[in-house]
Amino acid sequence: MPTDSRRYLIAAALVLLLGSGGEYVRVTRVPPAAYHPTFAEVPLSIGDYQGKDVPIDESIYRFLAASGMLERRYEGPEGGVQMTILYASDWRSVHSPAGCFPAQGWEIVSDDPVSYDPPRGSGITSMLHARLLRLHKDDKWLMAMFSFAYQGGTTSDWSDEGMKVARGPRGAGGLVFTLSTPLDPRDPQASVKRIGTVFATAYPGAIAFWNQPATPAAH
Repeated sequence: MPTDSRRYLIAAALVLLLGSGGEYVRVTRVPPAAYHPTFAEVPLSIGDYQGKDVPIDESIYRFLAASGMLERRYEGPEGGVQMTILYASDWRSVHSPAGCFPAQGWEIVSDDPVSYDPPRGSGITSMLHARLLRLHKDDKWLMAMFSFAYQGGTTSDWSDEGMKVARGPRGAGGLVFTLSTPLDPRDPQASVKRIGTVFATAYPGAIAFWNQPATPAAH
């Protein structure tokens, strides 16, 4: 006859088994959505800025387990803006760009949260949340911005993004926006305005795929 401790262990195991079985039924009964964004709705022209797509590095694409990616450079009279949009259907593939710049030799001089108004007429009512990094390397200065998007909003916090995606609709996934532009230390607000304009204008088109019917993902 089992001892009390063995009874507790057996009961606990049964509870875990039943709980995991219930989760398995829930997951398998509701097929995950499948999105395949092309980002065709992201405008090539933004005010005085004209965009040109940059070929995607397939090795990076595979390493990040991405399901969609856009690399584009916008050139304007006040300087260029480099933009990367990465989509992944699994929150574990949504990485934080905060570690990418130091890995490339950039020193983070400042790291501040920032919010932008969505474009008028876009139908988006919530503020767009992001982080601004002021970076320095050798004799170069760079202003970078990154933001995480999930189905329903944005956040500047990577861990919060993981929770939003994990708890959101299955298969909806999340986006990572990364933008950068040369920084003039004498007039940093010009870089902030330039990068914010491109981000806020590109955002509605980048998330447009979430407004389209998803197809069930293949098992």
